[in-house]
Formats: sequence, structure tokens, C-alpha cells
Amino acid sequence: MLVSDPVSSEAELVIKAIMKGGARRLGLYVASAGRLGIDPDLDLERLTTDRPVRTIFDVGGNFGQTALHFASAFPMATIFSFEPVPTSFERLIQSTKHIERIKPFNLAMGDAAGVVTMHLTDSAGGNSIVRVGSAIGAVDVSIDTIDAFASRQTTGIIDLLKIDVEGYELQVLRGASHCLSEGRIRFVFAECVFSPNSEMPHTSFFDLHRVLDGEGFCFVNYYAEGFNLRLGCAQGNVLYALRSTLPRNAPGRVRNIC
Repeated sequence: MLVSDPVSSEAELVIKAIMKGGARRLGLYVASAGRLGIDPDLDLERLTTDRPVRTIFDVGGNFGQTALHFASAFPMATIFSFEPVPTSFERLIQSTKHIERIKPFNLAMGDAAGVVTMHLTDSAGGNSIVRVGSAIGAVDVSIDTIDAFASRQTTGIIDLLKIDVEGYELQVLRGASHCLSEGRIRFVFAECVFSPNSEMPHTSFFDLHRVLDGEGFCFVNYYAEGFNLRLGCAQGNVLYALRSTLPRNAPGRVRNIC
């Protein structure tokens, strides 16, 4: 019978404790990269070992920050980035023009095609189709559906559907009903809150969960971004995976995930 060396084990624990203690004094936290729930990019990489991420829909492209991030994290992926506000779209084009795999479109996404009013705030990231009390203006923008766009572009499987649209997430999912029911979307990464507040037009996690659970998706993890102390409201992003497309095993601490 093999017995671990208690001295070596204790020494390893001491070294880890010293490293973690030093990191905390620097304002850092040390965690294993194989641990689920730390980094959504790492989690997606571990859950797509059988088929790497190749097609991403970036709904709510803003200035191109997320599209650029995805292009770096997933080098095989083509990113379709949707930003409806003209001024933000121009910045999206300029910031991503050097990467051919990023395809910008001056569109909002929802549950019907046409034209819709976008309410503008002093921060471009807060612009929303949902009326907000802090709006300083409005602009009419073109809107489409994921189903219609995917059909025209013949995109096939959408490996990752990212949605950050300030409270309009459920409408985007309704506009992707055919893709969802046909199993053509593998992962959904969406912004949400646990305690909705009228001052923060964000989608409820529980509403999001009800819709995706009904489409055969399972909850993977929640990645907190912030907490509004005055409103008592946590905000972050949630990752869902289509159960039927998960690998039988994933590297790291997760085993037999399906």
C-alpha cells in the first residue's frame, strides 16, 4: 500500500499558505485554474474540448471590448458583434477593424424585426431599449432576431450566445426560439441580477433560468461583477450550457458533468 509522505504534504500546505498569504497582502487571490467558476473563458475551454468555440454572437457589442476579448480567448472563433447605437457602432468598427474574424453589425436583437427606440444614458454601456429613469435622449435603431439573422448568414451552430442588453435579454432569447429548440446554440452567457430594481433595468436571473431550463440548458456558474450598496442589488453574468452537447468528462475538478 502506498502511503503519502506526511512531511512532504505538510510542506506543500505551508508553501501554499505562504503564497496565498503573500498574494492577499498584495490585494490578490490565488485559485486553481482547474476550478470551475473562476473564469468563464477557462470554463468554456474545459467544456468544449470535443468541439472548440468557432461561432460567437456578441449581442450588445458596445465599443468592441467583448468582441476583442473573445477574439483573443477563442482564436478559432468568428465573432458576430451587434451594436445598434450609431455612435457606439462607429467606435466598434474602429476598435475591431484590424481583426477580420470580428464581423460588426449595426443592429439590435429582440423578438421581432423592425425599428425600436433606444434610450440613451450618459454611459454607452447603460443604453437600453427598456426605458430608464436616467435617460438623457433617445434614438431609433434597427432591430432583428437571432433566428432571422442566423438563417440569412447560414451560421449553423452558434457555440456561444453572449447577451448584454440592459434588461432586454428575454426578448433576445424569444427571437432565438428556433435556434434554441433545434439545439443550435451550445452556450448562453448573459447579464442578470438576482433582485431586480427599477433603477437598474436588468433581467432577473430567475426569469432567465426558467426560459433556458425549459430549452434544455443547465446552469454552469454565476460570475459576479458588482454590488450596488445603495440598492442592495448584485449584478453579474451567468453561463448556461446545452445539456445534450456537454462532453462526458471535463479537465480540472469537474468530472462526469453530464
